[in-house]
Amino acid sequence: MTIIRQQRRRLAMALLLLSFTALTRAQGQDIVAPAIVPSSSSDLANAAQTSPLQPDSEIPPQPGPKQLTNFVEAGGDYLNLSNGFGHWVGGYARGNVTTGNNVWNAEVNGQHEFGDAGVYMGAGDTYTFNSDWYGSLTVGSSVGGFFWPRFRSDGFINKKWMSRKQLITTFGFGYYAAKDAHRDHSFFFGSTYYFTKPWIVEEGIRFNVSNPGSVFSPAAFVAVTQGRNKQHYFTVRTGFGKEAFQVIGPRVSFSDFQSQTLTVTWRQWIGTNWGVNLVGDYYHSPFYQRGGTTLGFFREF
Repeated sequence: MTIIRQQRRRLAMALLLLSFTALTRAQGQDIVAPAIVPSSSSDLANAAQTSPLQPDSEIPPQPGPKQLTNFVEAGGDYLNLSNGFGHWVGGYARGNVTTGNNVWNAEVNGQHEFGDAGVYMGAGDTYTFNSDWYGSLTVGSSVGGFFWPRFRSDGFINKKWMSRKQLITTFGFGYYAAKDAHRDHSFFFGSTYYFTKPWIVEEGIRFNVSNPGSVFSPAAFVAVTQGRNKQHYFTVRTGFGKEAFQVIGPRVSFSDFQSQTLTVTWRQWIGTNWGVNLVGDYYHSPFYQRGGTTLGFFREF
């Protein structure tokens, strides 16, 4: 118990220092973020979520036009689990920087789950090819934490349609290497529609194959967002489908089961270039239920 408490304290102090450093650097900038239009970006519906625990427990974040193009964000989460599985706690720091046609992103995410702790690190780029096409590629790995991937990579290609470019279709591919023998390959299809009023509807389905065993685990999500840039975004997202496996210990895992998620995200600007991101998350499976919140603070530059 003493060793675990020391690990928690060290992890919390490291994340706090990282978050403070990132925010301090951002406050030293005086560049005003440009107005947001349908372009390359990342999904605010998932922006404050922890990186997916397993390859098919969450649909990977999708490119979409609701992005803060130059920002840093830091925060933490706490989730309680039923059936004696304890709780999860952690913190994160992430940010995006735009240079020309590229939107570079990076994140550091430290979590304590199922009695173990580790840190996930990821980075990626979203590139705009022209007014109709853009794509993204992200890679990540981790230190510690049997629940984090040894390596993960996701790529997406996006096409804008219709007169206002208000419809975006997305195709993606993902690879996930767990720290045990599991290896997953997934394909994603989705779309995003922007109404003339401040409403956005997103949906997608992912087809995942997990080995060993060639377990097929399709999963889907639907999300509705209301709001405008520099004011607020309010998103309700539900996910449902099959999970090939979920690791809960170094040598213990659940396999081949159905699960459902419900996530409510509220991103609110308080000042011109800063605000808060509050997320409520609920997860249900045959083995346990999980619920909790994530609170983050963001600063544009």
